[in-house]
Amino acid sequence: MNTEFTHARGTHTLVRYPAEHQHKSLQAWDAVDEYIISYVQANYTDLLDNITPQRMAILNDDFGALTCAFQACRPVHISDSFVAQLGARHNLQQNDLDSASIEFIASTDKLSQTFDIVLMQLPKNLALLTYQLHQLRDCTHPDTIIIAGGKVPVVTKNVQQLFNTILGDCHTSLAAKKSRLVIGSVNNALTPPPLTPWNTWEITKPVLQLSHLPNVFSRLHLDIGARFLMQHLPLIEGEHVVDLGCGNGVIGCTVLADAPNAKVTFVDESYMAIESAKRNVQDNFPEQYAQCDFVVANCLSQVDLEHVDLVLCNPPFHQQNAVTDHIAWQMFKDAKQVLRHGGELRIIGNRHLPYGNMLKKRYGGFTVIATNAKFSILSTYKSDASRR
Repeated sequence: MNTEFTHARGTHTLVRYPAEHQHKSLQAWDAVDEYIISYVQANYTDLLDNITPQRMAILNDDFGALTCAFQACRPVHISDSFVAQLGARHNLQQNDLDSASIEFIASTDKLSQTFDIVLMQLPKNLALLTYQLHQLRDCTHPDTIIIAGGKVPVVTKNVQQLFNTILGDCHTSLAAKKSRLVIGSVNNALTPPPLTPWNTWEITKPVLQLSHLPNVFSRLHLDIGARFLMQHLPLIEGEHVVDLGCGNGVIGCTVLADAPNAKVTFVDESYMAIESAKRNVQDNFPEQYAQCDFVVANCLSQVDLEHVDLVLCNPPFHQQNAVTDHIAWQMFKDAKQVLRHGGELRIIGNRHLPYGNMLKKRYGGFTVIATNAKFSILSTYKSDASRR
């Protein structure tokens, strides 16, 4: 794995977080990070030398490449990803940079600062970009410099139109290393269209009204994998159930519909996912809200749980733009730590994924509950005989 990131402001050692099980071909930065750093360093040296702490904002910095490069400016790191925050902190610390000098803010927090310069890795999700651009209007001034970067295919006409419609006059840079920048500022005379961050739709089995913030997985419709898993849940009564990687919380809400006495813990690394799950429990099961917990975490690593009866999950097989199975492996490992002896882990995944072999290594075996043309639902139990 290449870990030495040399850029216009120096060299830093960066790793993808968590470093375990990452493929050696993956690295913690890309050409977009290089382009943003070199452009800012070439054009705004005076601003960088004199900037007040917490007057630079960095958005969507997945592993801290931009945060490390501009740590001397004491920026504000804004992200929807708890893992991105952990990754930035880890890389700051391993480069002997003071992580306490960085303010880490979740995507769902209200921004109270006023920024002089904003650096952004463009999200592929246009709904999230719309949300973030509206956020920036409220914490910038007409002289604020906004620089957003992405791979050339990401910097589409729709992206440029969003910048012009929400912020004001923006322009794009020339392409470099298949990357491009969007550069602009806020026009206070412009009245952008109103922001509608919540998207809501209904399902009938069970009857639920589900609401979603912009960065929630499958925010426009029920995910077909979740639908299949909902049809093959075990019989649940008053058990403690964990909806791991909960997204909008539809699996946990289905548990509450089937088992009103169940205790459900919703866990996700996305702040928007957890806020959406909270709202969906409040809207659909207000009387059961008190028996639910909502936790932002990296799988179950930061969650204080034990004697759990059932863990349900639909593991992601990608991290940002990289295809990887390390998140699934960590989910399976962490689930075993919190399950009681005899407790069940039930998962769903695409049929081609090697989840069965992973469960066999970690738990000693598994059972196929159901399959269709696309998915398999697998079950395994924690026992004294299974390996830790």
